[in-house]
Amino acid sequence: MLEFRLEDHSYWLDGVRLPSVTQVLSEMGFYGDAAAYFTEYSRDRGTYVHKAIQLYEDGELDEESLDPVIRPYLKAWKQFKHDSGFIVSASEKAMASVTYQFAGTVDLLGTFEDTTCAIIDIKTGAVGPVVGLQLAAYEILEGTHGRKRFALQLKEDGKYKLHQFTNRQDRQIFLSALSVYQWKKANLK
Repeated sequence: MLEFRLEDHSYWLDGVRLPSVTQVLSEMGFYGDAAAYFTEYSRDRGTYVHKAIQLYEDGELDEESLDPVIRPYLKAWKQFKHDSGFIVSASEKAMASVTYQFAGTVDLLGTFEDTTCAIIDIKTGAVGPVVGLQLAAYEILEGTHGRKRFALQLKEDGKYKLHQFTNRQDRQIFLSALSVYQWKKANLK
C-alpha cells in the first residue's frame, strides 16, 4: 500500500519510507547548481500549474477562479492538446517500485493521436538533460519499456515546447544513481 504524505512530500510503502525520484537525483548531484535557481515562487507556480491541469483534465477546473499568473500555462496546455491530439490516461499518479525501493509521481500518462504511448513531465521552467533520467525512473515505476518520454515546457506567454528524451541509457544511469544513493544511506550514516 503506497501512501504519499503531502506535508513533507514523502512516500511510504507498507510503513517504509522510500526516496523519491527527485530526492535521488538531487542528493546524487544531478541538478548541480540548478537547484540554487529554484525559488519558492517558481516551485509554487509549478505546483499550481500541475494542479490546474489535473483539475482541467478531470473536468473540475473553474477557469474563472484561476490566478492570472497560471492562465497562460493552462492556455499552453490546451494548445498542446489541440495540436498533438494527446489523450490523458492518468495524471499525477503516485507509484512505487517494490523491486528497486523508490517512488515518484508521474505527471501524465497517455497516447498521442497516432497512438504513440507517452510519459510526459510538465515543466514551467528550464528543461535540462536530467529530465531524461527522471522520465526513465517514471518508466521503471510504471513497469514499462518503450513509452516515449517527453518534457512539456509550458511558457508564461501561452506557448509550449515539447522535448523528447531518447537516450535508452537514462534508465541504467538512474538505477546506478539509485544504487549509490541507497548504499550511502545504508553505510554513511
